[in-house]
Amino acid sequence: MQKDSELPEHLKLRYGIRRRRAVPVLIGVLIAGVVSGSLAYASFRQQNPSVSAQLLAFDVVSPTQVNVTWELSRGPELTSYCVIRAQDEQRTDVGYAIVTVAGGTTYEQLTYPLATNGQAVLAEVLGCANSEEMRVPPPDFPPGVKIPDQPAPGVAPTP
Repeated sequence: MQKDSELPEHLKLRYGIRRRRAVPVLIGVLIAGVVSGSLAYASFRQQNPSVSAQLLAFDVVSPTQVNVTWELSRGPELTSYCVIRAQDEQRTDVGYAIVTVAGGTTYEQLTYPLATNGQAVLAEVLGCANSEEMRVPPPDFPPGVKIPDQPAPGVAPTP
């Protein structure tokens, strides 16, 4: 088959030259991809509103308890789950809990009495989410050491 540029002049005048449609089709596909990607992202954000938490303070009450205070910002109608832990001087976990926070206001300041099995020197909020499945570090207790039971609404994870 001959290229359009190789056709005799009288055939070009009679039938015209075919234009390539690849560029407009490619642009259309690209625009459709961007629009559908934006809609998918917006739908995901609507279904999973963001949750943020920040440690405000912790108070070592005794060798078996640390009061952890943090702020939580989230969608008010959603139940949230926060993971908090306490560590000793060797950075080994001495307390670890998943705290359930019932739906309420968009901003809450919470204090939780974290039970520990040793003297804590630091406490932290590892993360909060709208589901119990979070990407946070797992408990890091020495082998044979039981994770301390936690007061409600918190729960100690099962190994």
